Amino acid sequence: MGSTYTDNGGIEKIGLGEQAGAWGTTTNNNFDIIDRLINGVGSISLTGTTHTLTTSDGSLSNGMFKVLVLGGSPSGTNTITIEPNNADKLYFVKNASGQSVTFTQGSGANVTILNGFGAIIFADGAGSGAAVTDLTALFTTSQAIDDVVIGGTTPAAGTFTTLTATSVTANGGVTVDNINIDGTEIDLSSGDLTVDVAGNIDLDADGGTVKVSDGGTEILNITNSSSDVIIKPVVDGKDIIFQQRDGTEVARIEDNGTFNVVTDKFAINGTAVTSTAAELNIMDGVTATKDELNIMDGVTATTAELNHTDGVTSAIQTQLDTKHSAVGQGLQEDDATTVAMKNSWMSTSSTVFSISGTSFTNSRSYPVFIVGRSAAGGGSFTFSVNNGSGGTGTIDQGDGDSGTNDSFSFILPVGGSISGSNFTGVGIELRPA
Repeated sequence: MGSTYTDNGGIEKIGLGEQAGAWGTTTNNNFDIIDRLINGVGSISLTGTTHTLTTSDGSLSNGMFKVLVLGGSPSGTNTITIEPNNADKLYFVKNASGQSVTFTQGSGANVTILNGFGAIIFADGAGSGAAVTDLTALFTTSQAIDDVVIGGTTPAAGTFTTLTATSVTANGGVTVDNINIDGTEIDLSSGDLTVDVAGNIDLDADGGTVKVSDGGTEILNITNSSSDVIIKPVVDGKDIIFQQRDGTEVARIEDNGTFNVVTDKFAINGTAVTSTAAELNIMDGVTATKDELNIMDGVTATTAELNHTDGVTSAIQTQLDTKHSAVGQGLQEDDATTVAMKNSWMSTSSTVFSISGTSFTNSRSYPVFIVGRSAAGGGSFTFSVNNGSGGTGTIDQGDGDSGTNDSFSFILPVGGSISGSNFTGVGIELRPA
């Protein structure tokens, strides 16, 4: 019967009656394998992105080392395949290769060890479905450190990359670069400050204070006083500045040395707001649109000039349009308070026309001036005048003789009319220039 080999270590088991005179060599080789399996530290040089870690039956091989120190210069994450896939293996691994490494044995779970880290891993040798497990990952969850003293019989300092704990008691204070919240909340100073899992920072209502320091110098103090929250810079000359995420300043409250928000300047986009609250409140209730307010942009009027509008109860433009309309109808402005007839108040395009008969009605678009005479003879010459809206009047123009013509002149509004004895005359439109 020939030799056989152990499943996990590849140790040769000499067959009964075999290797007469040579079994010592085989035995010594087996002791070297056992020594490597128990205490061996092997340096594994990695290249590329794959490597095979083999345990060979009956001969010393890299898969037999208990401790694996990974080095070399892999080109990326290196996948190390443990062979054969039916061998149970336990490894202590230190990864100094410069890349992450992933240990695999079959289609089951794998373990990845980051560069610069170590782990204790085992492969279950389950054949094609074999899995690799990180034992050290289980240590941190199921075997948590609880109420131990670091460094001896008295408390000592400890440095942790990640600290997960149900509660932390630190009588001498805690300095933390980064807090990962894993639980309901973190309570500091007997509940005066609470950071919950939603990221909320709660300041207890018993008058607790949050202080911000720069190099040991307190620069900001947030105090809970009764129901008020007081925010103040502690160092004189420090402004409160509001910025966008990119650092662009959008507003600030300047400190004049005593930090009085009532007298200090409030600035928006670098421009100080000098209006008082009472002045700004004048805008309260204004319904003007953005475009209407933008009309003021660039206005150079002085305060006194703008105050001329104080108390105005009608639209200024309406008043100006009314005055301009009157000016357009043949008037002119002699000075700031006087409107008079224009020197050239009537248009040269005014129509001139003749009239005759016993009546005339002004059907034109403008008032007309008419001058004429009655027919000779006939005694008294009487006219009836109508203003076009029902108002009438009668005028006796005649002197009672029968040998002369009687003259007349009228200004008739649009729609007005005259009627009487037979007459002739001319008229002209009173069309404004």
